[in-house]
Amino acid sequence: MRRISLFAILCLAIPFLGYSQFGNESPVPYFRYSVTGGLGANQLYGDLDKRQIGGGVYLRGNYFLTHGLSIGLELQEGLLRGKDSVETDGETRKAVNLYHTGILGVRFQPIKFLQDDHLRRVEYRESVVKRTLNSVYIGAGIGVLHSLQWDKRRAEGPVRSTDNAGNTIIVNNVLPAHEGRNHGFSYIVSTDVGFEIPLHSLKPNLLDSYVWNLVVNGQLNFSLDDELDGYSGAYPGNEHRDIYALLSLGVNLRF
Repeated sequence: MRRISLFAILCLAIPFLGYSQFGNESPVPYFRYSVTGGLGANQLYGDLDKRQIGGGVYLRGNYFLTHGLSIGLELQEGLLRGKDSVETDGETRKAVNLYHTGILGVRFQPIKFLQDDHLRRVEYRESVVKRTLNSVYIGAGIGVLHSLQWDKRRAEGPVRSTDNAGNTIIVNNVLPAHEGRNHGFSYIVSTDVGFEIPLHSLKPNLLDSYVWNLVVNGQLNFSLDDELDGYSGAYPGNEHRDIYALLSLGVNLRF
């Protein structure tokens, strides 16, 4: 009878012990912070019909709320370039914008977010390709961009106006197609998509206090005004707000 009772107790205890060992883990990741630095090529989509490649660098810090979901602050600097293929009012319009941007955003990794605890623990057994696919993320954010237009020349011409007495007078003023600011702030909405290529094996016996990744990121930034290229005149063909894209390669440190 004692043997039967002991056997029954063990049968009941083993599943409980197994659950205790392999039960739900904390939703807080072991590596909760990350820093990423990178560079890439950008392109401006504005009022100028000849788009030119520019460059940009960025530094981003992320804080993981849970597995696969993080918030971050990104600082970015670069050159946005563009040029018209023909002259307008005797002047070929062009843009060379030295910009500085700060973006506050969120990133979501669907596969990592949905992974159960067991798959997360044994992910190091997967191939580099599988771990890269698991890391795919999408992101969105809002930010502020400061523009500084270099070598900006704005064509002027006679513009009809009226004085206080109602008399018509001719004044020199910037022509509509050349209106705009040489410097100032713009608000932007940012979206991005990317993936991480692991540079660390993630094996438990080799796991140190940090993890390295290469980060490939594509970012699209929508300005809420029309000033990224330095032109915002009221003329036909200028109905859209400015956008710029950045394709970058970075190095990520998770700790």
